[in-house]
Amino acid sequence: MIKKEDNPWSKGIVLVCTKCHKAISSKNLREEGNAGENLKTFLKKSFKESGELSKIRIVTSSCLDVCIDELQALTYASVDGQTETFTVHPEEDREELLNILRKKIKD
Repeated sequence: MIKKEDNPWSKGIVLVCTKCHKAISSKNLREEGNAGENLKTFLKKSFKESGELSKIRIVTSSCLDVCIDELQALTYASVDGQTETFTVHPEEDREELLNILRKKIKD
């Protein structure tokens, strides 16, 4: 039997593609490892430190079908059903992305 569950996050979810890192040159990155995983970790840590992690869920995803060389794709889906997809440099654009997401989860 299928049972509908309430979302454990109150505002939305972020899906971070882990396949994009294959199209980002390591010479354009400071951190080692998967750029998508690293971005997810940064976002989760930032939201946890600000006490906002209960408002937003940040998870990795397989390909989001937005493949642009040297950029990381991610999608924000709000609990009201609106979705937005972004492409960012996974390190250089982190703070700007964090600010965009913070605005989206404001009460």
